[in-house]
Amino acid sequence: MGRRRAVQPATRILVLHECGYRCSNPTCRMVLTLDVHHIEYVSEGGGDSQENLLVLCPNCHALHHKGHIPRESLRAWKLLLLALNEAFDRRSVDILLALARFGGVMIWGDGLLACASLVASGFVEVDQMTEIVETGGGFWSPATVTKEERVAKYWMVLSAKGRAFVSAWKKGDQKTAVGALGSPRGA
Repeated sequence: MGRRRAVQPATRILVLHECGYRCSNPTCRMVLTLDVHHIEYVSEGGGDSQENLLVLCPNCHALHHKGHIPRESLRAWKLLLLALNEAFDRRSVDILLALARFGGVMIWGDGLLACASLVASGFVEVDQMTEIVETGGGFWSPATVTKEERVAKYWMVLSAKGRAFVSAWKKGDQKTAVGALGSPRGA
């Protein structure tokens, strides 16, 4: 069983900075008094690293310890802070989580542009498939229509980098998730 000790001042400052000196609960965001909370309790082996710490107001902190705010919510809030601080928007995370769940998705036409940042960052791999055609009310052979009527179809899957990020995200492992992003902390 771990023994609780004071969080180092430098780590406390990093955690406070990460949350903008506000309660990490997105529906609270109290600014006056803040507690540094261990997501994984020290008594359960949790450490004092920034990845395991979250700032809560005394009310949200008490609600968590009374069982009204589950640990899964704390992890989600921590990862929302990761998304905000690492410029990784929620829509991109949702796309990655959907790809992980479905194993891949088929997209058509300019739908690929909506995922361009994920492709460019190496989180998603894309293969162009055969062209499909939709004209007027049905699908036709590409040989029987003009080029303007053709729509490209793509198969999109997570890359190894994308799978590593999703795995870390689901576990609430901020350090590994940030490592998958490839962005240096503090740069």
